[in-house]
Amino acid sequence: MEETLTENKKEKKDRSVLKFVIYIVLVLGLTAISLFAALYNDFDNVIAALTGADPWWLLLIFGLVLLSYAIDSLVILIFCRLYTRQYGYGRASAVMAVGAFYNCVTPAASGEQVMQVYCLRKQGISTSNAASIMVMWLIIYQVALIVFDVIAIAVEWNTVAGLTVNIFDFEFTMVPLIVLGFLVNIGVTGLIFLMSNSHHFHNFITVTCVGLLGKMKILKNPERTRESLRVQVENFKIELRRLLANIPVTVLVFLLFIINFFIRFSLPYFCGLALDVMPQDSNGVMAFFDASFLSAFHQMVTGLIPTPGTAGVSELFFVYVFRDYYSATNSAAIPACQILWRFATYHVVLVTSGIVVAFYRGKGTTSFRYANRQTFVNLQLETYVERKKQVETLYQTRQLSRKSIVRSMEQSDNMTYTGDAYGHYLLNDDVGDKEGKQ
Repeated sequence: MEETLTENKKEKKDRSVLKFVIYIVLVLGLTAISLFAALYNDFDNVIAALTGADPWWLLLIFGLVLLSYAIDSLVILIFCRLYTRQYGYGRASAVMAVGAFYNCVTPAASGEQVMQVYCLRKQGISTSNAASIMVMWLIIYQVALIVFDVIAIAVEWNTVAGLTVNIFDFEFTMVPLIVLGFLVNIGVTGLIFLMSNSHHFHNFITVTCVGLLGKMKILKNPERTRESLRVQVENFKIELRRLLANIPVTVLVFLLFIINFFIRFSLPYFCGLALDVMPQDSNGVMAFFDASFLSAFHQMVTGLIPTPGTAGVSELFFVYVFRDYYSATNSAAIPACQILWRFATYHVVLVTSGIVVAFYRGKGTTSFRYANRQTFVNLQLETYVERKKQVETLYQTRQLSRKSIVRSMEQSDNMTYTGDAYGHYLLNDDVGDKEGKQ
């Protein structure tokens, strides 16, 4: 029996390693293809534009990338400090790097959160607390992304409504992709929120919809899907309650995410400045916000195609989204900016975070190589009971604290201060005085 279990574990580990290797090969292959496509038509001019880039703007670009990940580390630090004061920024940076690496090499960033949970566990944080941290992170991130997307749609819709894609002489508008991408961004959080607040809607999704998709053979395992939805809904309710019990932390993290979106999404603007391909009549402030909001649309579209790290897809749609953004008189503008932008935001991050993942060692002995979103759901299920007790205790404690404060205020309202013959002040209870006089 033990031999069979050992063989099964070894088989699963080998399968995970094989998947990981396939993803790496896919990333390298798609990156090579996209680089070839960018250089193929205008190799000399693109290379000349890249080699002539302003070094000070380049330094700023890489500094902004570093700043954005420093903010990510700060968010992790803030969440970890809710559970322990003995947690430093260096350890938070290691967790951030692990998440960044698996975000770059797994489809739809499916391995990011679960690998960060494993890293937190290696640092000495319990699995339940680590899972709680990542669920809270995900909730606020999704809400902040939805808010940013809504602003982008309100400001730039007239611009993106005219964007088209031409693949193999087949031209089509990007509007359906953008709308679908926005619905996906809002759908996950919105669906879970509605399911957590409406019993009828919850049953409609888990019983009717999942059952129908199972009968149509679209879902291979309807029961597993139901269990996954149930776990995510219950965990959403737990961690949302925890966030509402820590309003200052919630607001601070939300603002940090919004700031980070502006930093990362504005990088195409700074790439244009570095390569001197911005139109002469462009307004600096407006161009900054235009790039930020166009990048939001870019994220909506690329999020629909789950290649590892959106490799290949990200480069392709960058060309179409920013086609009218840079100087039309320079044929090398778009491919040069695309190469610089992707190198700064993806390849440098992939290599740097990969080095951290390869050499970082925490306190624990748990080893890990690859996990997916289902593994994260399993971790939430395993720690559900413990985290539910934590939140109930936190809520009860806060309620007791509020009641004691109110009681103290009521008592203080019934008390008066009177002076004696020596100028000392004595505390008297009005109710007691009345009773004594009677």
